[in-house]
Amino acid sequence: MSIFYYVPAVLGVLFIGIGTWHGWRLRALTRHCTVPATGIVVQFDVQKNKSGDMYYPVIRFQAGEQQYTARYTFGNSEWSFEAGDTVDLRYNPQKPEEIYLYHEQTTLQQYASPFMIIVGGLIFIATYYITM
Repeated sequence: MSIFYYVPAVLGVLFIGIGTWHGWRLRALTRHCTVPATGIVVQFDVQKNKSGDMYYPVIRFQAGEQQYTARYTFGNSEWSFEAGDTVDLRYNPQKPEEIYLYHEQTTLQQYASPFMIIVGGLIFIATYYITM
């Protein structure tokens, strides 16, 4: 048996792992960030890559008497708000620099991306090994 026989399995497991990791990060963030607040978008940190630029909003908000500036964990190619806009968020009371931005998408829609990556990994494995 050639080493290439295992390549689809490795790639499928890699996709499943990435999808699971992404979904777990989103779940942890929504579970820990429970205190509502309103913040102002200060700027966007830009991360350049081959498939295009990813923009990470940097938000300034008030938590009690303290003011915090936090960078959102998840980037996007475009956002529905600009620097200077006011946004609703939730923050982690144990670690206020950890924030979750309310999206126009439902939670179900946000979990669709990691779910589809996992399904893609399963399909990748299944189509190769079932036809063998």
